[in-house]
Amino acid sequence: MRSSLENYLEQLHIDKKTGILNIILAFEKNLFKFYFKEGEIYHISYKIKKGMDSLRELFEKEIKMINFIPDVTIDIENKGLPNTKEIIEEVKKLNLYLSLEQSNFSPLEFKKIKEKITLALIKQIGPIGNKVIDRVIKEKWNATIHNTKEDLIKLIGLLVEEIEDPEGKKEFQKELEQYIQEVYK
Repeated sequence: MRSSLENYLEQLHIDKKTGILNIILAFEKNLFKFYFKEGEIYHISYKIKKGMDSLRELFEKEIKMINFIPDVTIDIENKGLPNTKEIIEEVKKLNLYLSLEQSNFSPLEFKKIKEKITLALIKQIGPIGNKVIDRVIKEKWNATIHNTKEDLIKLIGLLVEEIEDPEGKKEFQKELEQYIQEVYK
């Protein structure tokens, strides 16, 4: 899945999220960070740079992974930082894309959901289920930026196609539909 960084930032803004958006760049050790409070970006940092200067560092960088840590704030603010909509417009100009790992679930939450789906798939097709789910996610699953309930149901539908036994298909689908209902209570 590919989605623009701009769309992800917009979604955090619309949802009025508070927390830190960490961006891991390929071949880099340092995290690029957007700090949100009630949907507004109040601080941006990368290495020793702050604010819009740090944003320019994203140009021509490859984003490897991203995660959002909710409900975390720091007592710092960039003076002279444009408003969130202006920052998003600047990010739009950079035309950056995120890979599948990016979701509104924390990495730990998505890992837990993926593990449950993988175990259910392994029950039906054997240990190859680990590789099958990774392949399907990478090549076929086009989730929205915030991995909705419908996105996960779509993933389950794609994985059902990988099961040959008709009874196994039904069992897999039933088990995971119940699980998804629990996740989205």
